[in-house]
Amino acid sequence: MFLFPRFLKKLHPLIHRTYLFFKPAYWRLRTPAQKKFDIKLQYIFIGCFIGVLLTALIIPAAHHLISYPTDETQAHFSDLMTEEVLPSKTVFDIKEAQNSDNLLLNDTKAKIIPITLQLNKNETLSGLLTRAHVSIADALQASESLNLIVDLRKLRPGQLCELFFDEDNTFQGLKMEMHTGDVISTFKNKSGDFIPQSKEGKIETQQIMLDGIIQTSFAAAAKEAGVPNIIIQQVTRALDGEINFRTDLKAGEPFKIIYEKKTTETGKEIGTSQLLYVSLTTNKNTYQRYYFVDGLGVQGFYNEYGESAPQTIMKRPLGRGRISSGFGTRIHPILGYQIHHDGIDFPAPTGTPIPAAADGVIVRLGRNGGYGKYIKIKHNNTYSTAYGHMNAYNKELRVGSYVKRGETIGYVGSTGRSTGPHLHFEVIKNNKQVNPLKTYTLPKRTLKNRTLEAFKKRALEINPDYVYPQTIN
Repeated sequence: MFLFPRFLKKLHPLIHRTYLFFKPAYWRLRTPAQKKFDIKLQYIFIGCFIGVLLTALIIPAAHHLISYPTDETQAHFSDLMTEEVLPSKTVFDIKEAQNSDNLLLNDTKAKIIPITLQLNKNETLSGLLTRAHVSIADALQASESLNLIVDLRKLRPGQLCELFFDEDNTFQGLKMEMHTGDVISTFKNKSGDFIPQSKEGKIETQQIMLDGIIQTSFAAAAKEAGVPNIIIQQVTRALDGEINFRTDLKAGEPFKIIYEKKTTETGKEIGTSQLLYVSLTTNKNTYQRYYFVDGLGVQGFYNEYGESAPQTIMKRPLGRGRISSGFGTRIHPILGYQIHHDGIDFPAPTGTPIPAAADGVIVRLGRNGGYGKYIKIKHNNTYSTAYGHMNAYNKELRVGSYVKRGETIGYVGSTGRSTGPHLHFEVIKNNKQVNPLKTYTLPKRTLKNRTLEAFKKRALEINPDYVYPQTIN
């Protein structure tokens, strides 16, 4: 009640005195609920008054600040150019367009103006065309023609789309380079119909070698050498358990990295870059790791002898967070009676990424009773891990998918028998749940016979300096 009288007092003393005259009798007759409602009405009145006042001040000022193009065509393209995300030629000749990939442009027009726009989140191709002031009829026809050669529902946010207009501001067609490298397009023919086309894009695979000297930290030195963040993360995973990147590395120690990336003809990167080789020297010891996929599709990093490093199963997949329920007997929060808890619960916000605790193959993915959305990963014939109450899975994973330690497999949720968002995490040894907070190590894997020979061949392709050691020190 303190704000409204003070406001009235400033507005006019007479109104204020009138309010105070009626206040005692009026206020005594009101119930507590009515008084609370009156206070809300006062604040609503003040807010509305201030909003009207600001609107009255801002609109005239904005009207003078905004300049309006006098020409309708100029206005149309000025709107589009504010959204342009890639440089493109302002105007080119129709013959030039027809000699390239744009074969079906209507040759009755002399000049074509290209505009490049980006697909927004939750936006369809028709929505993008409408945003570019393409008529509804043309937008629908163009989308329907492209839908004959590609599923437009799979277009991702950020997809670049090059639109083509003639001098009369008439939409002539569009072209897109897909994430697979293929180029799809649709253009009007002489009859005004949109004809779709598809061109298979060439994918170039490049091996990039970078090296450097550590000064303060490996991450800082790698970034300075131009190593992408995703490759730095793969390096730490490849040497996990053998090198402590915080304490073992010293200034002046060298490293060498070879990684692979795939690009389209236009230089657009496709997929995720993959670490192929890393060599890192610390305390006069050199650690080398080669990326190799065997005949069964099992991926891993191996030293020059064809041996993988022993791998420890993560004790806390979500990091050093709080534990809401430990391993062992407890009173179940929902069932209300004593029951054995076969894992550990880690509370976390819904949507928090869940990493795989170790390398392995997904053997179960789907709902599992009280576990809700559930994933089980088999690491070897002895160990498996399980993850429950997920909100969602990594959409790229299926039963049989191979996952690496630290790779996101799903997201924290509260599905199944759960009182709130958390990860239920289990370690299973010989088909029996064990305490996840104890240390469990997966033994190293040694390649033999034909698999070892295939590894040697692949290692030499990656690193021409590779030589298989004859003896193991």
